[in-house]
Amino acid sequence: TFSASPLLVWCVLACLVYFELRLAWSWRWSSMEAKRRWRGVLDLEAQFAFFRSQPRHPVNAAAHALLAGPILFTNLLVLHFLLLPLPLPLDPALALALAYAASYLAVDRRAGALAGQLFLGPWAASRALAARLGFALSWKLVLATQLFCRTWQFLGHGLIEKRGPTVRELPEVFLMEPFLIVLQILNKLFGYEPYPGFSKNVDKKMEELKQRKIN
Repeated sequence: TFSASPLLVWCVLACLVYFELRLAWSWRWSSMEAKRRWRGVLDLEAQFAFFRSQPRHPVNAAAHALLAGPILFTNLLVLHFLLLPLPLPLDPALALALAYAASYLAVDRRAGALAGQLFLGPWAASRALAARLGFALSWKLVLATQLFCRTWQFLGHGLIEKRGPTVRELPEVFLMEPFLIVLQILNKLFGYEPYPGFSKNVDKKMEELKQRKIN
């Protein structure tokens, strides 16, 4: 029987992410807008304006929304088996969940608290599943899920939208996208704004982005 260590599994997953980053980097790094966006990852107005301005095919948008959950869950699942050589016990999965939740709270306390539950809830569920399956089964589930979800997300851009994921999107993909999805739902269904005038400012920034593309 084949066995793998948590470190080996994480190396494989890291290679998958690195491959996506390299492709996106090579496609769009020349954009000055991309460079500016790296400096404003937590600029909520700019992030939300860019997120809403992206032309997304409905099928690809639905695929990203549906597959983000399994990717997050399996990330947390395998982290439960990663033991760090520290004098104090530390659960890397909990550390990741708290880091995301803290980032969301930093940009908006109300919507951020709701979005943070998208990490703390799966953390508790993944911890229970990790204890039940053990590493021998968990790493196979993680690898299969990550390969399927990430491959489909990547192909969705190329085959359906005929474009690659841009460097400008990377902050949303790896940090802000789950929060922006929640914020968009709250905004559309309930007219929610983190603060008065937020939607107007976002509309202005979207128009500025549109003008940059035209020029």
